Amino acid sequence: MKKIAVLIANGSEEIEVLTPLDVLRRTEAKADLISVSDKTVKCSHQVLITADSVINEVDLSSYDAIVIPGGMPGATNIANEEKVMLALKKMDKEGKLIASICASPAVVLKSSGVLEGKRATCYPAPLFVDMLGECYTGSDVEVFDNVITANGPKSAMKFALAICNALNLLPKF
Repeated sequence: MKKIAVLIANGSEEIEVLTPLDVLRRTEAKADLISVSDKTVKCSHQVLITADSVINEVDLSSYDAIVIPGGMPGATNIANEEKVMLALKKMDKEGKLIASICASPAVVLKSSGVLEGKRATCYPAPLFVDMLGECYTGSDVEVFDNVITANGPKSAMKFALAICNALNLLPKF
């Protein structure tokens, strides 16, 4: 059974957390919601979400894939968690799936080095596009090797289905 870590932080975008989590939980995979801070998180639109566990309770390297939502300051809060950044580098070297949406491709993945030599997309705000630089494609969803990126809330379902496709998972709707 595939194991997927879906991260969440204070300031994460609700749609970008819950859509992939919901779709992944409709497959035969195990999808865990992991907070980088407290067990209960206040998202970008003030919705409170309770995580399954917190980052210090899990070994991210034991997962087959990691999903990183955007939202600000959620993406920054995730990028500031050293365990996440170390896990991303290790997972990338192992060819494990890394999926990131909205601000997080620019804020989290770019700073981790995961996007080196890869194409990616992100939320089309000039700041994030500039951070991605020549990696940026402007696509709704971009799949390149073991990395999936998406441009924001409007693409959350396409993003979730791309993750399922990459992991050979079939959601039951």
